Amino acid sequence: MLKRAFFIIIFLFLFLLLTPLTYSQQYAKIEKINNFDTDITVNKDGTINVIEKIEYDFGQEYRHGIFRKINLFKKNQDGKKYLLDFNVESVSNSEGNSYKFTTNEDRSKGFYIIKIGDPDRTITSVNKYIISYKVSGAITYFSDRDELYWNITGNEWSVPILKSSSIIRYPVEINSNEVSAKCFTGSYGSTKSDCTLNLENESINILTVGELSINEGLTAVAGFPKNHIAIIEPKLYTPFWESFLGKLLKLILQALLFIGLFLWYVFYPIYIIYKWFRYGRDPSAVIGKVRAWFDAPKTKEGRPLTPSETGSLIDERVDLKDISSAIVDLARRGFLKIEERKKKDFYFIKRIDYKNNKNLLVFEKELLDGIFSEKEVVRLKDKNLYSTIVKVKENIYVQLVKDKFFPKNPEKIRNFYILIAVLGLMTINIPLAIISGIFGRIMPRKTLEGVNASNIAISLKNFLTSQDRQLEYQAKNQMFFEKLLPYAVAFGVEKIWASRFKDLDMKQPDWYFGQSTTFNSTIFVYGLNNSFKNVSSSATSTTSSSGFSSGFSSGGSSGGGGGGGGGGSW
Repeated sequence: MLKRAFFIIIFLFLFLLLTPLTYSQQYAKIEKINNFDTDITVNKDGTINVIEKIEYDFGQEYRHGIFRKINLFKKNQDGKKYLLDFNVESVSNSEGNSYKFTTNEDRSKGFYIIKIGDPDRTITSVNKYIISYKVSGAITYFSDRDELYWNITGNEWSVPILKSSSIIRYPVEINSNEVSAKCFTGSYGSTKSDCTLNLENESINILTVGELSINEGLTAVAGFPKNHIAIIEPKLYTPFWESFLGKLLKLILQALLFIGLFLWYVFYPIYIIYKWFRYGRDPSAVIGKVRAWFDAPKTKEGRPLTPSETGSLIDERVDLKDISSAIVDLARRGFLKIEERKKKDFYFIKRIDYKNNKNLLVFEKELLDGIFSEKEVVRLKDKNLYSTIVKVKENIYVQLVKDKFFPKNPEKIRNFYILIAVLGLMTINIPLAIISGIFGRIMPRKTLEGVNASNIAISLKNFLTSQDRQLEYQAKNQMFFEKLLPYAVAFGVEKIWASRFKDLDMKQPDWYFGQSTTFNSTIFVYGLNNSFKNVSSSATSTTSSSGFSSGFSSGGSSGGGGGGGGGGSW
């Protein structure tokens, strides 16, 4: 028992002995103001000169210097703001050496800011700052007295002030009985007076009794007899938005906002429906749809449309089956050969130089350039055609607009309304989002030439999908089969078209080589379909769903991907 009591006593003794030391060591690390002395001189011309002597202890921290914020405005009882005029005369240390400093008048936050220190140099421990500035508009004039009501230290210091004092000097010698004064301490709005006042004939001396904590300050009010100080009223500060012009502009902006909200949430959804009824529907065609049409639509100049263009006319979209049809058509026309060297492993082989061929359209050259950009023999599984397909699609739309089948690019119209739908969702305009999503898809329209050409394309599709045998003499012609095969691919009916030729004795085209030992139209189309799947795979972007590139792609490098970052010193 005695042994236990002995250890408790030893523990308490060591705790009491070490605690003050530990506290003092910790306190030494904390930034603080050891002394804040202010000398205020009230001048006869109504201005005041302020000299602040701030002994700032940075502790063990390394900083560039300090900044001093002073209230830029005075407020009257009605809440009106009056602007004070500041002029910093000097900033120096106790030896009289000047510090680097900058000033900034931040009216939005209501502060005059003096930033002291060298951005290229750090300091630590105790440093003394002597700030001298002149203020105009600080004096308040009453009927029976003139008054200086001044927040001496400020109430927004982020460090404690251990000691504070101030002296307020009169403009002339005044009997102390004619002067009234008070001082206040604590946080903003506090009426505490932990300070002492000493009124003399030439000045008022103020001293704080205790420490001022963070966000606590010292304020003094001193009243003087009239006719000793010139009248300099501070300027009434009217923010722009409270001025006549500002109020007028605010009303205009509010009206515009109301009109904008009305247009966005009420008018625009209705207008999209009206726009589709008025401008989004195709005109009435001159040429109707028939069941037996054996040729592709033509431009006004008589050029037959390619399978890609023809397929895009019907559904007003350029998709992968249209691109596949272009590849088959280019192969049929002798520009490339499709080879299945292993099962489902396809190669494209360049057959002729196409660079100066005037019969090729822009998108066809773009497609051939993308396929044979590096080699003349391309393994499709190793080829990334994504960027090429994007360009080809865009150029097909451009060609269709150029040939006046569409007044505007259908894809751009759809993308515009997709964006409107997204913005509708973001602004919680659900009717607009729904209407844009529905009508935006059908908003693209054809010209009269486009409608006529589309009907011809549909008629051609009807023929390709028909199983009627009344045209058997044409169906026995392999050249006829190969000529219309790319169109069947564009329409997505190549299997139906091939079935019409399944019983005929056909030879393998010179532009295709397959793995099958036997050859007929259905086996041929089956092999082509497998090549289309490879085209689809190679046309898929290698970025993730969120838009990130794979580290295995050619763009992968050290430092890529997530994580990383770095650091430095200040």
